[in-house]
Amino acid sequence: MTAQPSTAAATAEALPVDQLLEWGDAHTDPEVQDQAARARATLVGLRRRHAADAELTAITSEAEELEQRLAELRARQAELTPAKKATKKQAVQRDYEPATVRAWAKDNGVDCPATGRVPKAVVEAWRTAAQNRGRS
Repeated sequence: MTAQPSTAAATAEALPVDQLLEWGDAHTDPEVQDQAARARATLVGLRRRHAADAELTAITSEAEELEQRLAELRARQAELTPAKKATKKQAVQRDYEPATVRAWAKDNGVDCPATGRVPKAVVEAWRTAAQNRGRS
């Protein structure tokens, strides 16, 4: 047979926390008063933690909503923004140094502009001369 809790014990379990703490504060036994004080401090800590967790949950939820809205706005912005034309020229891959070809052209009386692109005919003449020098 299991023991039934006494009426006094059942009443104590159903007693609201505030009333229990007031009873502990007013008790004549210093140990009971100390337990009431520790329980009150623990409850304060729990209430603070509960409030912080609730606020953190709300912040996380709001942040997720804002991130979703920002993604929607960025997608819409991308739809409305006109496509940009490529304005940068890609670097030209050369197998020669323009300064070397210009110097050769000047030394050999070949007309070559001092700036800008080296004309293809000048580059071909330089290559031909270089090949001929290699055979000699």
